[in-house]
This record gives sequence, C-alpha cells and structure tokens, in this order.
Amino acid sequence: MSKLKVAVIGLGHIGKNHANWYSKNPDAEIVAFCDLLPERVDLVAQQYGVKAYHAIDEMLSSEEIDAVSVATAGPENGGHHYEPTMQCLQAGKHVLVEKPISNNIEHAREMVRFAKERGLLLGVDLNHRFTPAADRVKQLLTEGVMGEVLFINMALWINNPNESSPWFHLRALHPHSIDVMRTFGGPVQRVQAFMYKGPGRKIWSNASVNMQFASGLLVI
Repeated sequence: MSKLKVAVIGLGHIGKNHANWYSKNPDAEIVAFCDLLPERVDLVAQQYGVKAYHAIDEMLSSEEIDAVSVATAGPENGGHHYEPTMQCLQAGKHVLVEKPISNNIEHAREMVRFAKERGLLLGVDLNHRFTPAADRVKQLLTEGVMGEVLFINMALWINNPNESSPWFHLRALHPHSIDVMRTFGGPVQRVQAFMYKGPGRKIWSNASVNMQFASGLLVI
C-alpha cells in the first residue's frame, strides 16, 4: 500500500506537532511544508529533508499531495483557517484543520459543504476525545461498569495570559470541551451560558455552560 503524501501549512508549535507525528507514522510521508515566515518553515523543512514553500498555491501546484494539515493561527487560533483550507479543498486535497474550524460560522459551513460536494475528507483536530481519560470512560461504559449517563460535569482550564480578544480562551480551547461531551451525549439541543471577567482581565476568563442534549442528558 502506498503511503499517504501529506503537507503541513503553518509551522508554529501545533504545526510542528503535526509534522512530528506524521514522521512517526509508517503510512504517511511528509512531502512539503508551507508558512508565510521563511525563517520558520525553512528550518523545519531542512530538519525533515523536504521542500519549503512560502505560498500555498505554489506548493499545491508543485507537489504530489494527498492530504494537508492546516495549522495556521490567526485571531483566537481560528482566524486564518478558512482561506488555506478552501485553497486545499479546491485543489482536490483532503484536509485536517486545527480547531476551531473557523471563527466565522458561515465560513465553517461553507468549508463543510464544499468538502461534501467534492467528496473530500475534512477533519477538525479535536483530539481530546482520544485522551486516556476519555478512552477509560468509553471502556467503563462498554463493559457495563457505568450505567446510563444522566449528566456530565467537565472542567477545563488553560494557563495562558493571551488577552488578544474577549473570547480567546473560549474559542481557542473549549471546542475540545464541547467535542468530548458530544462524544458521550450526542447532538446538543439547548445551551445556557454565564461568563465573568476576573479582576483586571480583558477576556471572559471564567465561563459556566449548561447544556441539554437531544437524548435528555444534561451538562452541569
């Protein structure tokens, strides 16, 4: 079986993680990297022995690529996902995009719709559902050790002083929280949220979200 030829767009901390794990996967082959900052992408490309690009269109037209990781950042870590993802999809490439998929709901819907129309895979890297803790809960449910789930209580925090926008922590971190809870609860039906800015903070540093799933299960 031939290896999956992959490229990574965005070589910050997360993009480098993608490259690291692709390099350890025997079924994947890294063929290119792309980043707007030459000093960053050139160094990573040299490390892995592949070509560096500074423009997405040049990379897509020059390399044989099956799938692309889009690990660009932008405002609230999702502001620069739409354009590179759409470029890759339009070129017929499967895409794994970092969370959040977009800060703009209409852009997110367009990305999903376009991928479906083209028969392409579009994944969002919501990997907390695969953590040891989440796997353990799945095991306990499968083995019948735990009975029917009636409610979920989840707490997640990040020690990050970034206050670039009032919503930074919610959009940059908590897609993971919602995804983990949806893994066990299914579709969300109703949402209620309360937020508070701690002393001296510019962002909504504290948030409490109550949800009810279509199954009746509650998040408290």
